[in-house]
Amino acid sequence: MKWIFASIVFTICLFTVFLVPIIMEDADQYLILYDSLKINIASTIFGDPITNTDSYIINTYYYPKSKSFGENALAMVLLMDRNTMRDITKYKMQLVATNEAGSTVIVEPKLQIESYSNCAYINVVASTNTLPNLKKLEISSGTTKMEVPFRHARKTAPAPVIICLSPQFISEQWQIFVAHAHIAKHFGGHLHLYITSILESYFDFVKEYEKQGYVTIDYWIRMKFESKFNLTPNFTEPNSNVEWRNQAGAHTDCLLQYKEAASFVTFFDLDDILIPRGFNTYFDEFSSFFFLNPNILTLQYPKREMMLHNKPKISDINFHEIFGHSWFVNREDAGKIVARPSSLNSMWIHRSFNVPDKKLLLVKNNFLLHMQKPFDTDGQDSVPFGMSNYGMMDDLKLNSSVLEPVQLDFER
Repeated sequence: MKWIFASIVFTICLFTVFLVPIIMEDADQYLILYDSLKINIASTIFGDPITNTDSYIINTYYYPKSKSFGENALAMVLLMDRNTMRDITKYKMQLVATNEAGSTVIVEPKLQIESYSNCAYINVVASTNTLPNLKKLEISSGTTKMEVPFRHARKTAPAPVIICLSPQFISEQWQIFVAHAHIAKHFGGHLHLYITSILESYFDFVKEYEKQGYVTIDYWIRMKFESKFNLTPNFTEPNSNVEWRNQAGAHTDCLLQYKEAASFVTFFDLDDILIPRGFNTYFDEFSSFFFLNPNILTLQYPKREMMLHNKPKISDINFHEIFGHSWFVNREDAGKIVARPSSLNSMWIHRSFNVPDKKLLLVKNNFLLHMQKPFDTDGQDSVPFGMSNYGMMDDLKLNSSVLEPVQLDFER
């Protein structure tokens, strides 16, 4: 009987975890619901005590008016210990908001998670509505209060399309930055670049591009702790215990900054470059997709690796040489997201887990050019990664007329 019972339990688990998601339209959301069910069962049996409330507020934004958050809204980007509670969205955080007239209100924000990794810290967005003309914000434990800095979300954007780029660390590939900056500007986009660490000469170079309106520099700094904290029982250092250096946090931060200012926001890596096909601008291509598919919330562009020749000098860069050939890898990889910022309140690395699969459209007639593995044309430098298997794919080759104005902008 024991073997029969064990076999039945195993079959049910196999069916619910592996087979149902394959045949369902909302596979990712099914797994999320399955996880939620497990948490609810465990909470019912064992309770859901608060065990570890370590959390870090990265940025807080205030919106006098927001299409998705409402009036006098706050949105926080946080890292929270995943062991705070089994269901972290039920955690009661207490904020005290004071406005210029001296009025005060105590609010409990709604928590939304965006990371399903096994890391110690997960990405959380806390949102709530407070008072008009907010002057001071505090977080309260009931007996102790601490002031929380906040800033107004952006009211205007440098371009209708903001390209949020993952944080750069030990960054040195200035050639890819140059290519992306000029491509983006020509097609009506603006780069928002997060920096953790970068070569000094490269940083000075990027600042010149910022002065010319190609990019906005932002900083994604590692949190620093006194050495005594590492000896504290139960202390888990957040920088090394979060998914991919908290890329999801940076994407969410960028989304919240431009929520009321941009028409579209994209979430790319620096080496993911998009060139519209059949349209003159990013805005036109994205608008077309959303017009023809009115029920979707996000677009996902797949990535295809393209051969890239590195150039040692900026004077050697030629956009016809970089993008005008037909050497690609015959494989598409996991893509990146485009969204109307009013449709999202949080973001992960490759998608938002809060958007159902049926609300995500996978783009079929275009892709991101993945410039992942640049190699030295002159053969002076070793290739940093294993070389990919490139092949001639003439049907993917870009028309040279698309690249000519980009080259002229670069040369000016």
